[in-house]
Amino acid sequence: MESLEVALKQAAATKPAEHIRNVCLVAHVDHGKTSFADSLVSANAVISSRMAGKLRYMDSREDEQTRGITMKSSGISLLCEPLLINLIDSPGHVDFSGEVTSALILSDIALLLVDVIEGICSQTEALIRQVIRNGQVMILVINKIDRLRVELKMSSSEAYQHMARLIEGVNSCISQVLGGIVVEDDTWGNIEEAEAKLHFDPAKGNVIFSSALHSYAFGCEDFATLAAEKMKVEKATILPAMFGDFWIDSTGSIRDSAAAKNKATMFERIVLEPLWKLHDLGLVENDLTKLSEAAKKLGFTLKSRRANEAFDELMRSWLPLPNAAFRAVARAPNVRSTFAAQHRLDHLTGHRLDHPLRPFVLECNPEAMTVVFVVKLLQTEDKSLTSRRAICRILSGTLQKGDTLHVLQQYGSGEVTSTTINRISILRGRDSIPTDKVISGMVCAIDAEILLQNTTLCSKPDYPSLKIGSQTGEALVRVSVSTQQLDDMDDLREKLKLLALLDTSLKVMELENGELAMVTAGEVHLQKCIKDLNDLGLVDLDVSEPIVPFMETVIEDSTLSGPQITEQETECRIREALHIKLRVAPLGDAVIEFLDKNAILLSAIRRGEADQAEIDEFHEKLTSICTESLPTLKGTWWYRKPKELIETMIERIWAFGPERARANILFNNVQSYDRDLVWKKTEFGTRRYDQTLVGGFEIFCNSGPLCNEIMHGIAVIVEEWTVDEEDGAIGGQMMSAMKATCSAAAKKCALRLVAAMYKCTVTTASQALGKVHAVLSQRKSKVLSEDINEATNLFEVVSLMPVVESFSFCDQLRKFTSGMASAQLQFSHWQVIDEDPYWTPTTLEEVEEFGLKGDSPNHARGYMDAVRRRKGLPTEDLIVESAEKQRNLKKNK
Repeated sequence: MESLEVALKQAAATKPAEHIRNVCLVAHVDHGKTSFADSLVSANAVISSRMAGKLRYMDSREDEQTRGITMKSSGISLLCEPLLINLIDSPGHVDFSGEVTSALILSDIALLLVDVIEGICSQTEALIRQVIRNGQVMILVINKIDRLRVELKMSSSEAYQHMARLIEGVNSCISQVLGGIVVEDDTWGNIEEAEAKLHFDPAKGNVIFSSALHSYAFGCEDFATLAAEKMKVEKATILPAMFGDFWIDSTGSIRDSAAAKNKATMFERIVLEPLWKLHDLGLVENDLTKLSEAAKKLGFTLKSRRANEAFDELMRSWLPLPNAAFRAVARAPNVRSTFAAQHRLDHLTGHRLDHPLRPFVLECNPEAMTVVFVVKLLQTEDKSLTSRRAICRILSGTLQKGDTLHVLQQYGSGEVTSTTINRISILRGRDSIPTDKVISGMVCAIDAEILLQNTTLCSKPDYPSLKIGSQTGEALVRVSVSTQQLDDMDDLREKLKLLALLDTSLKVMELENGELAMVTAGEVHLQKCIKDLNDLGLVDLDVSEPIVPFMETVIEDSTLSGPQITEQETECRIREALHIKLRVAPLGDAVIEFLDKNAILLSAIRRGEADQAEIDEFHEKLTSICTESLPTLKGTWWYRKPKELIETMIERIWAFGPERARANILFNNVQSYDRDLVWKKTEFGTRRYDQTLVGGFEIFCNSGPLCNEIMHGIAVIVEEWTVDEEDGAIGGQMMSAMKATCSAAAKKCALRLVAAMYKCTVTTASQALGKVHAVLSQRKSKVLSEDINEATNLFEVVSLMPVVESFSFCDQLRKFTSGMASAQLQFSHWQVIDEDPYWTPTTLEEVEEFGLKGDSPNHARGYMDAVRRRKGLPTEDLIVESAEKQRNLKKNK
């Protein structure tokens, strides 16, 4: 082991870029990433090869071992001469998508594992999209192929057809993702060329067939080599026909149209038939004698005394998993050539072609200037904020212990701070190896006083930072956390700060009432964060019930006439000192989607830090979208407005929404008031109380009229605004007057709640299908599809479920179905609840159908009242309901 550590230190300091590969394992939850990683780790004798697939070495947390799922990314450096491979294992659960993002930033090659039976799942599609956008090279690993024979009893022909359909499905998913990128970005010139480069084909060597549990894997070329020796032909002749509609005739010639002629394909004959015989002997019949005889024919002598253990021993020796994986990785781009792809480098430099660090990243020269990108913070032994450790990637130059590096700023301006590298460590899973020097291309851990996630360290200060957009999951579930002892609150505050640094998906805040709150990505993520606090020494914690945010909006009402829309105008007068006239209107889905997509730029515009070229491009696109979509919103003030008016309104935008509610716009339609534009400074300047009015708009956006939740997708159009600047008292009243006027105007429109929605995928046996639908119905879910997986005979039910209804859903589902169903919850989108919270029966038909009091459940009203009760706001709850009904007198005794 000591000799291996010495070799790793030497390799980390001297290996040329051509011999370094950075690889990450990505997959849907429970598709076998960590078991696959075990076999790769066993290649360096870190663990026994017999324990590979069972130990879960990369899962270092106790709750990871207990649950059987990975919760955080972890790395290990492996030597496979002449290669040095930095392997990153990532979580598959959707709550930890931020950890997957970190793993992908560190790596150039993604091993995409797919369970051969479950096939393409929701997280698989999301991962394919993320890998393609990041520009990494993908290698497909079809895992758990032993299940086809042992569990499903498939013949070689059935198994081949099943795997061929799976590869075809993955390629189809890639094509859909590429098509979406073309529509969204219009950045891919030749989609056919991109598809040809990304599509999987076993003959190309970018597909691996494996069983991580039994530690074996192979590619088509493994069996092509054996077949070439027997047939006495060149391997290059056989390899293209190994996986496809080809067969071998009696003369040994390769023919096509195997399916049409009812012939067994070459993959069935050469690969699956011998494999299936070994699986039958070792795992089905448990015949150790025959298995030993088969092993001798292959040149191996088995030592195990049990058939299943002997099978594992034989497969590890004959088709070792590390060999197949490392061979595929060796063919993939190295740490230097990976950035030759334009899309890959664009992702790292924020699509800036003139970024001054681009040449250094492209060269990846150990003799050049040192550039280090910090990706993910780790917890140190002392569990404090004073010393920090992070996983980083050396993009250029050589990093040595004791070096002083500069922390670059995002826009190349402002004061540049520096930090000293106190320690450099080579990643070894649960452990690390301290070293003094690492060169460009390496992934390692560093200790320094100043380290922040997604920052760039450089040996020279005069450069802008590299820029990578955040791709973490939506943080939706909020809880308040407090200690039972008041003296421990300061300690809790410090530990929450530390936790927020270590976990990118976690948001920590201190509320106005002094409470400390955590906002997490989901229920499992929340449980992990509480466990982390317990591990940091905070055991006696009081955690509130989970709180899920809503948003409020106004929608178009097609039943409104022109005069009714005119009446939506709302006025406010305070003596003769202030007069405000405004209206509220919806922005429409197209504009809201565009604003949400550019949320980071809107924040930069608000802070005055945005680049003028980006502002101009955003201005142009926003004008185009608004002129196309706003005049089509029937039942709103925008309907059939001329293009010239819309363009003028966009030019005169007063302000965008505040930080929490960016997708709202305040328009200046006051004809007598020309002010500084939000797009650029003009000669007009602003009135004295201009920002006070904007402040009232922001308060309204942060506290809507329904239940004080944030507003989303609304336009506030100010028609008139006059103020007596000599009146000293009006300044303190204007902000609240503006907020009240906006609320009153919004109440004249069709107000709706907007709820966060999960995409819920339930896998169930046919016997429990009815109970699954019953549970989904209780949770107010809308079923989108119901399909059967022909390989497993399990049903897959896809539905949309409000996040607020999802708590303890998985436990209830398992209880009702006696464990025959499992669910995967993934954030989908925000959706308007198409119910008026204030609806009551008015027409005769409505009264006849719903009763005088509207007895049918109004879900939007229920959600609104629940939020209002939580916030201490008044509701219309009655102490006595239906007092006119007769009661049993005994009930009150």
